Amino acid sequence: MNRNEYPARPKMATWVRYLCMAFGIVIIVGGMDSVRTSPIDLFLLLGSLLIGGAWFSFGLYGGLPLVGTVYEWHSATERDEVNNMHRQGLLVMRRRRWLMWTSLPLALVAAVFLVPLFIKMNQPGIIVFILGVPLAIINFRYFLSRCPRCGYGFFTNSTNRAATIKSKKSCGHCGLSLYAYKES
Repeated sequence: MNRNEYPARPKMATWVRYLCMAFGIVIIVGGMDSVRTSPIDLFLLLGSLLIGGAWFSFGLYGGLPLVGTVYEWHSATERDEVNNMHRQGLLVMRRRRWLMWTSLPLALVAAVFLVPLFIKMNQPGIIVFILGVPLAIINFRYFLSRCPRCGYGFFTNSTNRAATIKSKKSCGHCGLSLYAYKES
């Protein structure tokens, strides 16, 4: 492994990957089949394309992708080392956490104004896409953050791409605290 490359993470079992991709295709085909109904349900069509595409991508990639926290990552020379690069990555994670917590009340305020508009258009489900998709992206960017020290998922205990995500205050692999940016 090169010093500047993130550590490799194993994919899910091949049969599970193919099952996820097939499930995604079935959802997409079902949504496309809903177009034959009259009137066209835009919420059902967009939802099936989004969710089916997510399942297909999950299977194709072999799990969940991780989002980097530092521009030029390199592995730590010592296990307990906390340097400026690690502090910068933790500050990025801190900003992502604040964005995650502030986006929820902002979305609720926006929903108050958008619900009447989309009810008049007879498409109230579209609000889920306008507000829900950005909220999901913001939340996943935080919870899929890479640890700035070890390079694995900060909120996972496994190095596998299909590891479960748990909200915690330190990395499940190297033990880097989320608050180590404060230490000198």
